[in-house]
Amino acid sequence: MSMQALSSWPAEQRRQVRGILTDIDDTFSSHGKLTVAALAALERAKNAGLRRIAVTGRPTYWTLPLLRLCDFDAVIAENGASAFWLDKDGRQQAMYYADAQTRLQHRQRLLDFADIMRQHFPDVLPAADAAQRIGDLAFDIAENIPAIPLTQLNEVVALIREHGFHATTSSIHAHASVAPFSKQSMSQRVLHEVFGVSDEAAKKTYVFIGDSANDASMFAHYPLSVGVANIRNYLDRFEAHPAYVCRAEYGAGFVELVDFLLKDKNE
Repeated sequence: MSMQALSSWPAEQRRQVRGILTDIDDTFSSHGKLTVAALAALERAKNAGLRRIAVTGRPTYWTLPLLRLCDFDAVIAENGASAFWLDKDGRQQAMYYADAQTRLQHRQRLLDFADIMRQHFPDVLPAADAAQRIGDLAFDIAENIPAIPLTQLNEVVALIREHGFHATTSSIHAHASVAPFSKQSMSQRVLHEVFGVSDEAAKKTYVFIGDSANDASMFAHYPLSVGVANIRNYLDRFEAHPAYVCRAEYGAGFVELVDFLLKDKNE
């Protein structure tokens, strides 16, 4: 299915939206920075009664500032390895893909694999935020180095899978994990267990917005899916494309989506 312009989204569907699931890097953020406009749009969405959940490939230890400083209702990190939210008393709660002992065992396997990656691709090193992760290991493919060619990226992903790990890529990282967790599986769990929203209801009332291949599970699962305009740079890396696409790129695309949804509520 080809992506349609955001303006093609039927009004009767848009009016049913009760929450926004959003990727962070290059979707909510712009070139690694949070803009005033994106944060203001997040606040407008809250004031309009929309639940806002971040679903990111960034590490578990990034969740606290996203949760408390950006004021998301929940944050899912490491492509589904962990999730955090505040209870009614403002106390932080968490869930993980596995227990602490299992996570430590997986972590050691991933650290051992990092040496193998270095032997094959000396320039593809663990991401700057690697030490802040508990479930996966991210390798820098475009964040602090020039973007590696697609042919080399495919070889990196093949090496990860050759050694028995699960692999996915974002616009800046290649991710390896022992367990097959995903943004979609953890989002479904959080919506149901934390907020009491069934998967059937979520598919009708939650929109996901993202930009790259590690969002594919979300695009495939949620019919109300949107890509910021820069997703066009990565469409050849995955098959499950969003239903709609914004005119604007990066955080400006997130703002566009929020304003588009709120226009219906104000009319």
